[in-house]
Amino acid sequence: MRRLGVLLGLTTLISVLCPQPLPPSVALTRQMGLEGRVMWVDATANLFWLIDREKIREFVQNCKSVGINTIVLDVKPISGHVLYHSKIAPKLTEWRGVRVPEEMDILQVFLEEAHAVGLEVHANINVLSEGHKMFQTGPAYENVDWQMVAYSRRRILSLPDGTPYELNRFDTTPPTNGIAAYRRNPAPVPPAGRNWAYAILTDDLRVEAVIDGMFVNQPIQPPPNGWVLVADGTASEKLERLAELGMQLRLETYPVLTPIAESDTEGIAVFVNPLHPEVRQRLMAIIREICTNYPIDGFVLDRMRWANVYTDFSERTRRAFEALYGPVQNFPDDILRPPVLPRDGFERGPRFGQWSEFRARVIRDLLREIRQTIESIRPMPIGAYVGSWYPIYYELGVNWASDALERPYGFVGEEYRFTSYVYDMDYLMPGTYFNIPFMNEAALYDGDEVRTVEGMARRVMQWTNGEMFVYAGVYAEDYRRDPAGFERAIRAACLSSNGVMIFDAYHIVSWDWWEPIRRALRADRAETPLAPHQLPSLLKSLRGVIAPY
Repeated sequence: MRRLGVLLGLTTLISVLCPQPLPPSVALTRQMGLEGRVMWVDATANLFWLIDREKIREFVQNCKSVGINTIVLDVKPISGHVLYHSKIAPKLTEWRGVRVPEEMDILQVFLEEAHAVGLEVHANINVLSEGHKMFQTGPAYENVDWQMVAYSRRRILSLPDGTPYELNRFDTTPPTNGIAAYRRNPAPVPPAGRNWAYAILTDDLRVEAVIDGMFVNQPIQPPPNGWVLVADGTASEKLERLAELGMQLRLETYPVLTPIAESDTEGIAVFVNPLHPEVRQRLMAIIREICTNYPIDGFVLDRMRWANVYTDFSERTRRAFEALYGPVQNFPDDILRPPVLPRDGFERGPRFGQWSEFRARVIRDLLREIRQTIESIRPMPIGAYVGSWYPIYYELGVNWASDALERPYGFVGEEYRFTSYVYDMDYLMPGTYFNIPFMNEAALYDGDEVRTVEGMARRVMQWTNGEMFVYAGVYAEDYRRDPAGFERAIRAACLSSNGVMIFDAYHIVSWDWWEPIRRALRADRAETPLAPHQLPSLLKSLRGVIAPY
């Protein structure tokens, strides 16, 4: 709850202090008739139609007809596999029962079909993700030394008879013969064939109720100040037999450093360390391979960040930090202390500000090397996807604000501003993923103006100071069964930034939502405009004339 309170406090502060006007770059691109209109194609979600050339052709023709001018094709998803013939990375051959024909090069086919109708294709890679935890697959599993190391806690829950159980699953199903805890989300009903037991606990782990799973036919909501334990198999039998009303269980925690594939700090992606030389060399080789072998029109970088605030505490990263900032007497506690329970607030140590600056510098320098690698083959626009919540983005070790924002966080020094990577790329796609399009609609839903597509897009424009092109992201899932709202969200993004990024093609194809896009982009009234990134010299001119806020 502490983390949520901080976030809501930041939201309120932003609402009061941040000015609403858009930077001059928006007026200029609008006056020039430029607008980024990006369709994002996730690799695994869309694989069912990406294996069919005819469906790819239909898709790009639909994009063209509704006014899209750029397609981002995810060619290296978080598993570390790729959608093209590679000599470096493993090719994605099957996903959730969908098989890719052995001879098919999805990237090549997509480029051929998109270029035939005059559409740009930008290749996206998940930069620092090389594995998928749900399926335990990817190069990071074969190279554990590559993985980021997370600083978290080992948690041991003891039943009244002293039987210990690892408690590393929160708000997700229990392991076989193990226990999980639900503190934020309702505990689900047991799957068919699984023997579960539930215990409702107070915050101090006193048992308020024990329920046999066979009597649970709807999710159980955790109490306002408590938990729901869910035990499976032999653990469920013990829980039912031993837990009595009023009995207090015992939870012990120990700090632990673990590879991220084994850590509960990250749910899906297995992140690798950008300071590992093998990771770096392999990444640049993949980028060179794509840019050399395929006529892509741009490059997009996703997950070019640290996994979370609890990474990376490997010895390699420690040495790199200490070489710049001096020895850390009590590592890693002088940087941060993880919470006793997941999703509670961590505690910043005395060196946390320097650590934040260091991590942002590493990512900025990584981007510079990526740009040099791309430009050594041929220049092209470079974009990135980021989350839009800049007030807490330091947790991911990235600074995507303008250096005009002198000291965005109270715990960092004056040098932090120069860790910004906005000057090393051409456009940014922040996820302004909210289910209210315009600020003036917020009150109708008892919402906050910031938590709208327009409100957050405006703040992103302020944080970036108009010094890079911003295409505000709209998440179709936020408007399920509300195509009119989706249409307004696209308009809100275009009116509040330099364009829109629509996520994801899966929803558009599955729901046949081409018409709302056509209406939002007014594709029947005029020709599709160029995207700002298609004029290479424009961004340099803007950066030379725009004055900071």
